[in-house]
Amino acid sequence: MKQNFDITIIGGGAAGIMAAISAKQHHPDARIVILDQTFALGRKILVSGSGRCNLTNSNLKKTPEKYYNCDNINFVKKVFTQFDYLAIVNFFEDELGLDLAEDKKTKAGKIFPKTNEAKTVVTLLVDYLERLGVEIILNFKCHDIKQVSNKNFAIINDKGDEVLSDKIILACGGKTYPALGSDGSGFTLATALGHYLTPLIPAAVPLVTKNVLSQEAQGVKLEAQITINKHTETGDILFTKYGLSGSAILNISREASTALNRDHKNQIKASLNFLIGKNKQEVKKILTQRWKKRPEQTILKSLIGLLPERVATGILKICNLGFNENVKDITSSKVDLLCESLTNLEIIIIDTRGWNEAEFTAGGINVNEVKLGTLESKIIDNLYLCGEMLDVDGPIGGYNLSWAWSSGWTAGKCL
Repeated sequence: MKQNFDITIIGGGAAGIMAAISAKQHHPDARIVILDQTFALGRKILVSGSGRCNLTNSNLKKTPEKYYNCDNINFVKKVFTQFDYLAIVNFFEDELGLDLAEDKKTKAGKIFPKTNEAKTVVTLLVDYLERLGVEIILNFKCHDIKQVSNKNFAIINDKGDEVLSDKIILACGGKTYPALGSDGSGFTLATALGHYLTPLIPAAVPLVTKNVLSQEAQGVKLEAQITINKHTETGDILFTKYGLSGSAILNISREASTALNRDHKNQIKASLNFLIGKNKQEVKKILTQRWKKRPEQTILKSLIGLLPERVATGILKICNLGFNENVKDITSSKVDLLCESLTNLEIIIIDTRGWNEAEFTAGGINVNEVKLGTLESKIIDNLYLCGEMLDVDGPIGGYNLSWAWSSGWTAGKCL
């Protein structure tokens, strides 16, 4: 098989779909194709936001660049200037006819489709591609990209089939959820063409820990603070059989993943504060006041009003305090130890749960090798990169999908 196209997008995820839509809108006479190595487009979109598809985040209305990790923050700013939060919302509401709503429960600015179904988003995106006349070739696993004189590029799959194209947008995604097609193969294509790859690490990923509470409180979730390397996150923390998960863990996991995977440390220390915003002395004052009112109460019962019972049980074991010990009999040193454990409990992180459970990829093609504002490669003319291919990542909550929409739109526009 040999086919000719004006523009080829490699990768049919969020960034690739948006790049194709933008390319067709800005270049309506061009013959455009999406090549995807799986059997359907948008498979990772289907699992985003726990299947609800957290499309974007209202916090991106102002200074969106501050939410992203990138060596050149002006690079991120330039992309969002071309397709910002309002443009994203208008696209889905006006172009696709998808009603959106902000999740008021979390107050985190998360924007979801009112259907609460990611499938709705994918269905409407694919329908729009078809109406625009964008061609789609599925089960095409790109094996190599060669520069040729007559059509700029020859894209060759693992069966030897060729697609010839004037321009290419690499939108292959990162390494997370490899079973859904995001297996890191795009980085192999980019580096073979001369690009530098910032080492890839899993981000927004549960953590494996040496942690007594994970056994004592397995399955318990509470709101707390976790600190790693002076970086603190507040949010849900879920104790699991292997360690820790929850929103606070996912958002701080990049710190741990960097230390373990890039700095090659065997372990890293973290601390938990179960009484958000309180220090050791403030907690001691709170406990003293509670105990004065109920001096005959057991230490375990006195903590249940502050913590889930199994968490309280685990902390008391760590402090070597008897559950049935009356609060009036606790020594000053034991009180200090308890308050320290409640506000600064040290845990040891030894690993992440890896690519199969990570939500995002940190690392990628260095943005300084891509032209500011157009996303065209500085190394290969007519080659563009977007989405997770680039070394840009943000926290959970719709920020990474927003980057996919915005960078995909920019690449398609600037061809």
